[in-house]
Amino acid sequence: MAITLVRTVQRVETYPAVEPQQEEETTYPTLMVVYNDTFDDPDDAQLPVVATKVVHLKQGDDISGEDQLVQDIANAIWS
Repeated sequence: MAITLVRTVQRVETYPAVEPQQEEETTYPTLMVVYNDTFDDPDDAQLPVVATKVVHLKQGDDISGEDQLVQDIANAIWS
């Protein structure tokens, strides 16, 4: 059997916008997303294995591949 990957959101942290360096500059809050990636194969006694992946997102980043919860939070803080 093949190894399967299940990605789950462990946590999402939002950080406030920083002070702009110039008056005409606009800044937005950022996100830090922590994912748990679980690799499993029922035929392998050494699995499952859980790896942590951290993603930092800012407005303008492509979030279409992120978990729906992450997309909802990003759209809420960047609208």
